[in-house]
Amino acid sequence: MNSESRFMNRENEMPPPFDTDIIIPVWNQWELTVKCLQSIKRYSQGYRLIVINNGSEKADWDKIEKELALHRNVLVIDNANNLGFVKAVNQGINAVKAPFTVLMNNDTEAVYSWLQKLRTPLLVNKKIVLSGPLTTTPDSWQGKYPKNRVGWIERGSGMLAFFCTMFRSEIFKTVGLLDEAFGVGFGDDDDYCMRVLKAGFKMALVQDLVIPHHHRSTFKKLYSAETISEMQKTAINRFYEKH
Repeated sequence: MNSESRFMNRENEMPPPFDTDIIIPVWNQWELTVKCLQSIKRYSQGYRLIVINNGSEKADWDKIEKELALHRNVLVIDNANNLGFVKAVNQGINAVKAPFTVLMNNDTEAVYSWLQKLRTPLLVNKKIVLSGPLTTTPDSWQGKYPKNRVGWIERGSGMLAFFCTMFRSEIFKTVGLLDEAFGVGFGDDDDYCMRVLKAGFKMALVQDLVIPHHHRSTFKKLYSAETISEMQKTAINRFYEKH
């Protein structure tokens, strides 16, 4: 695997305190990525970006890098080739220093108070190690869930989709990284949530937070609908064989 890590800005030599690392794998899609980064800058404080450039084309990456230069704390991991979502996320996790970590797709958008709302259940209950929002994606259970509820609820079963999920970072030492056997990125979130539950921890669904998500924008560029369907079936089979 050919990869290189680098700090973009001089401030990173002695960065100020930050309590959240935001991991964002990127493969091209500069328009969506820049929109995501701009929303983070607008609505977030006390964060560091860990951006994995998963073999993006230079024209796309140049535009993304220009936006990254406007953020104070940025760690870029450059991959010569597209390693897929799971491996890229694991590269980011291995670079985490903050007590909280967010896995965020580059086709999502931050909103007002998003980090505070995701962090609240993790601060209230030490057994809760993951929290996730509702979303605008209608075919996701987190998109179908009633949006007229407030606060957050504890979950001791099921899963959270990792399009925008906050972790207590110490859970990576207990449960480990995402399982790279799930390939480019189907079923890895189901698997990780199951591992968290089996380890005796819980999750939280933040019901008063809705994160816009342009669902599977990268996958749709890379794969046909038929291929995606087959990949999902393979991931489901792998999950049931494992658990």
